[in-house]
Amino acid sequence: MWLDQESAIHKREIVLEKPFLNAAGTLGFYPNPHTMPYLHHLGAFLTNPISQYPRQPAGNRATIPFSGGFLLHTGLQNPGITRAVGQFKRRWAHAPLPIIVHLLVESPPSLTDMIRRLEGLENVMGVELGLPPDCQPDTLTAILEAARGELPLILSLNPEQIPNLLSNLQESSHIPIHLTEPRGMLPNKDGQFVTGRLYGPAIVPQMLKAAKALVDQGFQVIVNGGVTMSDEVKFFLDCGVTAVGLGSLLWGGDPAAFFADF
Repeated sequence: MWLDQESAIHKREIVLEKPFLNAAGTLGFYPNPHTMPYLHHLGAFLTNPISQYPRQPAGNRATIPFSGGFLLHTGLQNPGITRAVGQFKRRWAHAPLPIIVHLLVESPPSLTDMIRRLEGLENVMGVELGLPPDCQPDTLTAILEAARGELPLILSLNPEQIPNLLSNLQESSHIPIHLTEPRGMLPNKDGQFVTGRLYGPAIVPQMLKAAKALVDQGFQVIVNGGVTMSDEVKFFLDCGVTAVGLGSLLWGGDPAAFFADF
């Protein structure tokens, strides 16, 4: 199956030449053509989440399989914005595709500082804002105000956050939304309950429904749909999404076989 895409995909101020990108947290902090031969199929590279200060991995980090996918809990280990820029800015500048930096939003003032450190960096085409799980409407307003700057924005949200924030999102409908994997809970091998994001084809129906609802309300949407087959990609593109984020496929799937259909 070939995608019928003859022109660039316009994501407001961000342009994706191809309707795929990696999900944040799947491929590291910079693209490596030697270990990622499929990069030319992506419209942009989305970095691992980066916070203001360094984060260590979670003590109870885990990957827990379930029928149709797996739950992942990591703690979002990263070097912090200062070290990240120092370590990766040259790799971003010389990357074979544009870079979108995913920032973990911890407070509006810290967000402003992080964005200022990214402005002017070569080949950084935009910033994705990872909102706090319990983000409230007034907090979202403050976050968007703090994020104003030279770089285009993307809001990263999971389906559970949409109802609470919808009215504020409608006021900022010019900002694209990246629908990310839902969160869930499963017991680990010791019987302790662990929360984390859910990956895999089991989430396709839920993500398709959430994406279609936002598209129908006029939002521009990128969606991590749990896709592993080309037919599933077509479901999302037919419902009007701008691009599909790939997660579990890039970890344990066969990207070469998948992209052969496009």
